[in-house]
Amino acid sequence: MSGCFRNSKLLKTISFSWSDMLHEKSLMLTEELDVRMKALASITPPVQAPYMLKCVPDRVTDDGGAMISDVILRTRGYHPQEGRWLTRTVLDHSGKECFVIRMRIGRGIWRRGAETPIAVKWEDMIIEVREGSWSYIASASSVGYAPDKVVGTATPAKDQQDNKVVWCFSTGDVLTIELGDDLNFHLQNESSEEENYYQARLLVGRRLNYRINKDHTSNDRSDEEQYLTLVRISPDHTGGRATMLLNWKLLAVEFLPEEDAVFVLLLCMAIARTMTEIRREDVAGLLVRRRICEARVGQRDWGSVMLPNSPSLDPHLQPWHRNATHVLSSAETASNGVMLMKYSPADGKDDLYRKTLIP
Repeated sequence: MSGCFRNSKLLKTISFSWSDMLHEKSLMLTEELDVRMKALASITPPVQAPYMLKCVPDRVTDDGGAMISDVILRTRGYHPQEGRWLTRTVLDHSGKECFVIRMRIGRGIWRRGAETPIAVKWEDMIIEVREGSWSYIASASSVGYAPDKVVGTATPAKDQQDNKVVWCFSTGDVLTIELGDDLNFHLQNESSEEENYYQARLLVGRRLNYRINKDHTSNDRSDEEQYLTLVRISPDHTGGRATMLLNWKLLAVEFLPEEDAVFVLLLCMAIARTMTEIRREDVAGLLVRRRICEARVGQRDWGSVMLPNSPSLDPHLQPWHRNATHVLSSAETASNGVMLMKYSPADGKDDLYRKTLIP
């Protein structure tokens, strides 16, 4: 009671344990006071927010994970760098480097006027995810080595039917994409102990809690096709629960903490790779082979800071998937949407990447 009135004295102190409050079903804990007074405290336990990750272009890397660069060559006594991998750096909304994703494209070395890398076989075009951030060389802040720890891979698999594309993930999941007038995506986990436990469905568009109102201006078919919602059915959610939303065109994902980040990233990149081949155009910007300048941290938070029920029309204060292209665009996007790129011959010929991704 100290401080309630001008003339007051402390009669008794009561402590409320945070642990006890969390274990109370009613979220309210009551303690009795000897002076016929009752003290109450009520809390709302914090809930962890979904993760938001975005894959941004970066330099081509070699088989060991080093960026293709003259700086690397000098540190190795000009020994040629073996292999060529398309590379993407995975950032969170604060700009932190969380993972590095690599897609194998070519084998061999580049030697001026003599040799150039050649494409690997289709079944060898694996995708790998490495956990951590780049190790940069002190003399060149944008050149370095990918983290050593490989935490996941996706391998394209042969299928007897020409209208199917199959990816096998190291997580035990198998992604099957059926081609036709309408694309169908199927997920199966071969390591699942129970056949129907946590059944997963991959649905085209923004579904369930990610759904956009029909009167929203961007809610057209072409816009919906670039989104996929992962819905998991479990004993607690028999009607299905949306645990992930990805945009394969922008290489952006949002997922609940219970989802595996490695699985989500492999899924996003495998779908982007497949859609590029199906559409026969660089729909996901995979041909970009250099680092793109991102907006300064704090200028754009990818919709991670929102004002519920706010009358503001600012897209940066709304969920990212309502205006994804605007919210997630890099700071280096040209006014006409086209960026002219110049690449080092050491990366390999442009045809190596173009014919591999868009056969």
